[in-house]
Amino acid sequence: MTDDPLRVLLWAPVPPPLGGVARWAERYGRSAAAAGIEVETVDTAPRTEAFTERSEFRLDRLKPAARAFAQLSKTLARFHPQVAHLTTTLSWATPRDTAAAWVCQSVGVPTVLHIRASTHIIEWRDRMPAWRRALLDHALRSVDAVLVLSVELEAYLKQAVPRARIERIPNMIEVAEAAEQSEGAAVLPPRTRPRVLFIGKRTPKKGVGELADAVLALDGVELAIVGGPGGAIDPEHARTMEASLAQLRAAGRLVETDELPPEQVTRAYREADVFCLPTWREGLPNVLLEAMAAGMACVATPVGAIPEVLREDRGILVPVNDRVALTEALGRLLADSELRRAYGQRAQQAALAEYGTQAVMARYRALYVDLIAQRGSGGQAARRN
Repeated sequence: MTDDPLRVLLWAPVPPPLGGVARWAERYGRSAAAAGIEVETVDTAPRTEAFTERSEFRLDRLKPAARAFAQLSKTLARFHPQVAHLTTTLSWATPRDTAAAWVCQSVGVPTVLHIRASTHIIEWRDRMPAWRRALLDHALRSVDAVLVLSVELEAYLKQAVPRARIERIPNMIEVAEAAEQSEGAAVLPPRTRPRVLFIGKRTPKKGVGELADAVLALDGVELAIVGGPGGAIDPEHARTMEASLAQLRAAGRLVETDELPPEQVTRAYREADVFCLPTWREGLPNVLLEAMAAGMACVATPVGAIPEVLREDRGILVPVNDRVALTEALGRLLADSELRRAYGQRAQQAALAEYGTQAVMARYRALYVDLIAQRGSGGQAARRN
């Protein structure tokens, strides 16, 4: 290897939409040069505003997929990447993303398949018919490395697909973004009461229903939701969530905005007292890292990689769908400014030291260098046999 930048083809969505994977891809692109990486991105974003909790096949996604494959072919021919880094949420995206990996592999490019999904894919894989599971496992073994976000998913895949190379590297946060939180005009109305902040799609599986109920149980507290509505899998869950939100709205204790551009989201963290993400399933949410980097006291559920990041000295974890525990945690933090400050300070130090772009991008680059070296020595073929 030389000191020349590594040429990396990135297969990922770029904004719009403003989801977590797209935010990660933006950070990757801005940080690549400093890490000794030259990156070309193939955009896989569907270019639709519609959002649903359900992963499903949709005909309107075929045209964007065809566009992405055309761009992939041109980029491989023009850019001659040394590594391909492909993001995937699995589920219905699996055929598209594993086919893209095969295209890269077919021209001799070492390929990383980066699973951007919650540990719910464990149940998803276990429920598969045997023939589909065999196809998935073959795809995971065929790439040079599979990247995951959580210890739980890493351990599961190492046992379930033993001949696949499984690596774990977390999401990242930019130090510059943390600095921007003290600049610019306010994006939320002025605070007149204690405020709990939630950032993300307003869906039951993000825990918005129980969060609304917890805030309702705390006198004089308001909830701020930054993010548009999302379609729910279960209509009954959606009705329950909307009923609780309606009570907050009627009491004048609900602040709502649609999706905001990244620079405004960054500023929203300084305009609340506590950040809360009581989600039912997650990988490693960017919004949690952002809130920690902003020095916020955080409450979240122990799903995906969250408990690895939000340790007991950095914030409070509550069980999924436990309204009592959530209410108690929020009430405890809102009543104690010194406790909020202590949690926020430790969370900020950890976020910037362990999950800053410099540290995470260095880990990506080290993985790429190793994969290129293994390809040169024939190591990957030997590992698969």
